[in-house]
Order: sequence, then structure tokens, then C-alpha cells
Amino acid sequence: MNTLITRPVRKRVQAMALGRGQHGRIIAPLAFDLAAQISARPIGEFHCDPTQLANGLSELQRAIGNDVICVALGDEIELRSASGDELDLQDLTREGTPLAASLEACHRLRASGGDEIALLAGLTGPATLAAQFDCDPTEAASFFTALVKEFCAAGCDLVLVFDPTIPDDEEDWRDTLKTASNIARFHRAIALGWEMEALPSPHRVPLDAPTVAGAGITTTEALLSTETDFEDLRTWVATLSGSR
Repeated sequence: MNTLITRPVRKRVQAMALGRGQHGRIIAPLAFDLAAQISARPIGEFHCDPTQLANGLSELQRAIGNDVICVALGDEIELRSASGDELDLQDLTREGTPLAASLEACHRLRASGGDEIALLAGLTGPATLAAQFDCDPTEAASFFTALVKEFCAAGCDLVLVFDPTIPDDEEDWRDTLKTASNIARFHRAIALGWEMEALPSPHRVPLDAPTVAGAGITTTEALLSTETDFEDLRTWVATLSGSR
């Protein structure tokens, strides 16, 4: 076993972000909505309540022993946070929105978990945002990089970008993703891509077939729903933890 694996999880992710040596496997099941089972709240209310989010995600982590907690995970979180058609950061992060709740939960979990946990935010990429809000790609790019900065400043260690379709303005799109990656690195965090080749991808391991996946950030093959069986997830985490 590499000696770096005995270091706190966040320190290992930061070492990865800075390209410093070996880092072992970081186990990051994509379990966000699943934590709503613990709070026994309707999923819509759960998404908008930072206290329920932080408590549910923390309890889920204690129950299954994963390295990384997801504080936001796609599902059109930006679109669901908007009061109208504008892609405005202040509007989308106003009190009571899913984005505001996720940012506040990130702050709280960072403060309570210290270096013993890493935090991941799954965010919609600029091309998809431009399509969702029917706005100029430059506006979407500016919003996206500002949001990445907000989550990194709140204590996020990993940003998982969902933007599967390459737009017509591919060069500008790639430049935006590079900017986001640089913002993350400045905060000693890592930007990853989901089903896109413009950013590094995590190792994806099926929930029903947890096998050794090598070193690096290791996620479930898919985003986990509220119907996911806790024991299946606990077994997945234990199998990958025991093999590193």
C-alpha cells in the first residue's frame, strides 16, 4: 500500500490536483438523492434545505464509509434554481434555491469534516447551460466559471462537469473548460468530465460489479437514485476500499 493512502482524503485529492506523486484510489459514489432517504423528506424539499442536505449527506457517508460526499449532482440544478429565464448567479444562489442549499451544505460539511472527507459538486457545463437558458454561449461560459469558483471557494475538492454534446463553437467551449480546470487547480481541486473527452474522466465501476479500477477518482457507473439499496452501495464501497 502506498504511504500516501494513509493521509487524510482531502490531502490526497489535493496532491492529485497538484500532480504530486501517487495518491491511491479515492472512492466517490455518485450518491446525492439517496441521502433523502435518511432525512425522510420529499426530494424537492431535501434539495432546498441546507440543514437536511448537510445532515443527510453526512449520515450517508458515515453509514457507507465513502471518501467523497456529493454536495450537488447535475439534475438541472441550475435550471431548477432560476426564478426566470436569466442565467444570473445572484438569482440562482438566492436563499431557498437548490444551488444555495448545496453551496451552504458544502460550507458546513467542509467545516465539520475537515480533511477527512472530500467534497464533489456535479455541475452543468457551459454548452448545456446555453441551450437550457437559450442564452449566448459567452454568458453561459461566464456563469459556469463563476459557479465553479463559488463551489471551490466553499470547500469543494472535485467538480464533475456534465456537458456531453460538443457545441459548434468548440474552441471557445474547450477554453471555458480549461479556465474552469485552472480555477479548480488554483483551489487545489480537480475538474472532471462525465461522458465527455474534453476533461479527465473518473474511473466508473458498476454498482453490481465492484472490481478493482486502478488509482484515481473512482465513481459509480451511474448517478444513484433514491431507490438504490444501501447494502449494495455499502458493499461497493467496502470492496473498493479493501482492494486499494
